[in-house]
Parts: sequence; structure tokens; C-alpha cells
Amino acid sequence: MPDEPRRVTRKAIIAYLKPLIDLSDNQKMAWQKIRRWRIKYGLPVESQPNNSPYIDPATFEAWWNAYLEAKKSISKK
Repeated sequence: MPDEPRRVTRKAIIAYLKPLIDLSDNQKMAWQKIRRWRIKYGLPVESQPNNSPYIDPATFEAWWNAYLEAKKSISKK
């Protein structure tokens, strides 16, 4: 997974994250959920200098593993 190129544009990010965070088929609603996750959980979606969003698969994988561990530790309590 770390050898994958960055996902640039909203559509590419939505397609990449859809199986993991249960995104809607509606592009607008899916992007709003991604924005909420970015604010609430720190989802690593960044912006290029031209304001085009992107996500780096290696950074996302590290974040996702930490997120799952935190979720697991909360559910054990």
C-alpha cells in the first residue's frame, strides 16, 4: 500500500475511502462525511497549493491503524 500514489481530487479520495468508512453513493454527502471525519477524528486529508485535496496512502494507513487501535481500546473498557 505505501507504494501507491497519492489520491488527488474528491472523487478519487471518495473511491479510496468508501469501503472503509461506509460513504454514501451521493458525492456531496460522501465528501461532507470525509470533512466531518477530518475535523472530528483527524483524517489526514490535506490540500495542495491549488487547494485540490489529496490523501497519501502511507499516511492514511498509519492513521487508520492508530484509529482502529484507539477504537478497540475504548470498546474494551
